[in-house]
Amino acid sequence: FKEWKKEFESAKNCGFSSIEWIFDLKPNPISTEQGIKEMNLLKKESNIMINSICCDYFMEKKLFGKNILEIEKNINVLKKIVEASKKLSIKNIEIPFVDSSSLKNKEDKKQIIEIIKKIIPLLNKEMKIVLETDLPPKEFRKFIESFENDKVKANYDTGNSAALGYNIKEEFREIGKYFGNIHIKDRKFQGNTVPFGYGDVDFELFFNELAKIDYNGELIIQGARQDFKENHIKTCKNYLKIVKQYLDKYNKIV
Repeated sequence: FKEWKKEFESAKNCGFSSIEWIFDLKPNPISTEQGIKEMNLLKKESNIMINSICCDYFMEKKLFGKNILEIEKNINVLKKIVEASKKLSIKNIEIPFVDSSSLKNKEDKKQIIEIIKKIIPLLNKEMKIVLETDLPPKEFRKFIESFENDKVKANYDTGNSAALGYNIKEEFREIGKYFGNIHIKDRKFQGNTVPFGYGDVDFELFFNELAKIDYNGELIIQGARQDFKENHIKTCKNYLKIVKQYLDKYNKIV
């Protein structure tokens, strides 16, 4: 938290064009007017955009399955995130429903559908709600379609897909047209995130399938750290180089 301002210059030095902002349980500059002002200034100085905010906060402070008062408190936090995102020109409000916040049954889904439908009118015309889930491909598609609104999109995560053992071709077939943003990382099957090339993600197949669809959103690298004792810039540059090589190979410009 104390070094968040350095991230913009670091991202620029690595060759990135944007940062996905994280909103979790820790104090966050996006929660204050002064913080938003500083973020906008740093964006301008570094020419680094923030197009997505990942609301990990709701993995602990859930929007479903709790008592009504607690859910209402969490909904109010989401509303504040939406308003802050408008001031920062953030387009994608990403809400994760994985791991501790996984949607287990119809009632969980029903609650989320009702809540998100109330949030949609608060968005401006550029903004979208992007949902990250661990639902199987067909079930995920039906869930997205149940909102009956093109403001609701799907996050695709290469690592989570591999960890769950999902079929990439099936995922693209079922939810490819609903992709709002994409996380690029490597994970072991039924395991954790690992450095690129050490997990079970079939990157060749993924980028081949990506080239076939009309996707013009972000690829957000969530690579595992390799160098806790060293400068992390080297790892970031390496991951970016790997992703660009795949994009060049499959003639996909994102």
